[in-house]
Formats: sequence, C-alpha cells, structure tokens
Amino acid sequence: MSARARYEADGYDVSLNERLPEPFESFIADAVARRDDEFVVVEVKATPMSDDASRRLERLKKTFADDCGWRLDVVTYERDGPPPEPDLALVNRRVREAQQLAAVSPDAASLVLWSAIEGALLWEAHQRMIAPERPLPPRSLIQQLTIDGVLSDNQAAELKDFASRRDAIAHGMCADAPSPEKFDWLGRFALALAEGRHADLHDMIVWFRDNYASPEEVGVPFVSDLGDYLWVEGNGPHDAEEVLRNQFEDALDADIDEAVRIIQDDSFEWARRDYG
Repeated sequence: MSARARYEADGYDVSLNERLPEPFESFIADAVARRDDEFVVVEVKATPMSDDASRRLERLKKTFADDCGWRLDVVTYERDGPPPEPDLALVNRRVREAQQLAAVSPDAASLVLWSAIEGALLWEAHQRMIAPERPLPPRSLIQQLTIDGVLSDNQAAELKDFASRRDAIAHGMCADAPSPEKFDWLGRFALALAEGRHADLHDMIVWFRDNYASPEEVGVPFVSDLGDYLWVEGNGPHDAEEVLRNQFEDALDADIDEAVRIIQDDSFEWARRDYG
C-alpha cells in the first residue's frame, strides 16, 4: 500500500506538492494530509539521509509543532541508485548562452539559465550522494537541497524567486526580468557549483575559522602602553568581511553579512593561523 493510500485509509484527505498556509507559505510540502482539525505535513525522503538533513527535519518537526500544532511525518524509501550525473560541460555552455541571450530575450535567457542551475544543483547532489530519485519541480528540488544542507536559506530564497519566474515563463505567463546583478549572480552560482567552488554560510564560517584566529589564540603580543596588539606587517589585523568577500567572490551578500555577524561574536580583529 502506498503512503497516500495509508493516510486515506485512516480518513485523511491528501493533496500533493501543496504550498503551506502562513507562516510557512514559502514551504512546498510533498503532501498534506487533513482530517477534521488535524494537519499533517508529509515529507518523502530517500534513505540513508545525511546528518544535515536529519537535523533539519527534526528542527522542522519542532517548529511546526510549537508554532501551529501541526505534525510533520517523514516517509522514507530506499534508493535504487541515483540517475546519471548531469553533464558539466552542458552546464557551462548554457550559462554562457544565457548570458548572450539576456540582452535579446530575458525570458529565453531565464529558461536556459535555470536549466544550467538545475543541472549544477543535481551534479552537486550526486557528489554528496543525495540525488533525488525522481524528477522534482524546481521549488521542491530547492527545498530538498536546502534540507540536505547543500544550500543556505539565503541561497534557497534567491533560487526560489528565480524558479517562480522560470515557472511563469514556461507556462505562458508574464514575469518580471531579474535585475542584471541578480542574473549575474545566478550565472556565477551555477558555474561555482559546476567547478566545485560552491560555498554556503556554514562553509564560509568553517573556512574562516580554519584559517584565521583571534590574536590571543595565535600569540600576537599585546602592548599595554600602546593599548593594542603588536601586529607583524601583513598578518593583521584582518577584517572578517573583507577576508570573506575576497575568498568567496560568488557568495551572496546576505550570507557574507550573516557569517560576519557570527564570526564577530568571538572577535573583531583577526590574525592568520600561520602567524609567525
């Protein structure tokens, strides 16, 4: 018996790929089951799940229960093996084609660019052994990869907005063109994924802490008379935002800003770990 049939046998009305009501209207559930006043959000996930995916689902369960009294059920199935990996050469070619089309036909450019982004997302999912076993609508794919830890919440928000534009164009509706800055970032994002340079909020924080430390931690001497550290030329003090922007040129401003806020909970001045 399928999962849907089991819910229906228990008296639930089941709908698929439904956008949730407030305050979770940005979340598209794999299924929603309703029975009287009971509201169940159903997520279908392949096993084994990554640790990031398991932790995120646990947080979602608690959030749904605490905020709305809803239940989140996770229905799992075993993978039969991932489909073939996307062609990275095709991803790169379509990004270039979209950039060339942008001035002539923004709608056509958006469709081609989304194809490149989706291919890059699926390639990254293959590398992490979390590729979906069935074709997913664009927003569902983004949601799954966010839960699986591939995308930051900020990246997911940008991609969902662009996916909505892609859907409108594909179904014959009007859609506002993305700004040149956003279109440029989307292309760079796809290329960064395809070239193994993709980084989200967590990746940036881990990289920074692996390479930079507070001056005390690496032994930069503090001179009381000066009221400052005795910095060696070229080693500091370093600014977290400047360092991250130089290292992660394809990152979103929102992710950079959030990473800086988290990093600066520890210090506002930084030295390289190879100090001295």
